[in-house]
Amino acid sequence: MTTTPAAYVTIAGESSVRIPVPLPADHGYETTTVEGAFQCSSGELVAEGWTGLAVGALLFAADTPDDTTHVQVEGADGFTVCVPVGTALDGVLAFGEGARAVESRPRFAGPGISGTRTVKGVRRICPITLDPGEHPEAWEDLKLPAADE
Repeated sequence: MTTTPAAYVTIAGESSVRIPVPLPADHGYETTTVEGAFQCSSGELVAEGWTGLAVGALLFAADTPDDTTHVQVEGADGFTVCVPVGTALDGVLAFGEGARAVESRPRFAGPGISGTRTVKGVRRICPITLDPGEHPEAWEDLKLPAADE
């Protein structure tokens, strides 16, 4: 029986790629595990590897422009980060944490990405080119709670 995707992750590029969520067994992309311990915004220490699709392979499949300097990753809730492309290339669009499924799939995680900057429920990955001196923070929406919450 074939399941209907509840959502998609779009990897923007010259040949944009759409990844169905949940991820079908016959997805056809490179699966990898990245290691790295970090502390989530909840305070929980995550020390297991993240298993999923290699972001570098997805960006390649989407035909990312050669002048890309950063990658913007947006979650279903609007939480958006902007990371250097070199950091993103080592990342994973995780559908599993250790032997468990990721609670809010998929999750953008990887070495060099702090727990507070991983993106849950990823819906879009977009390569961007920033000018020298342009700040990646201008491309983010971290949706941090107000101090009184």
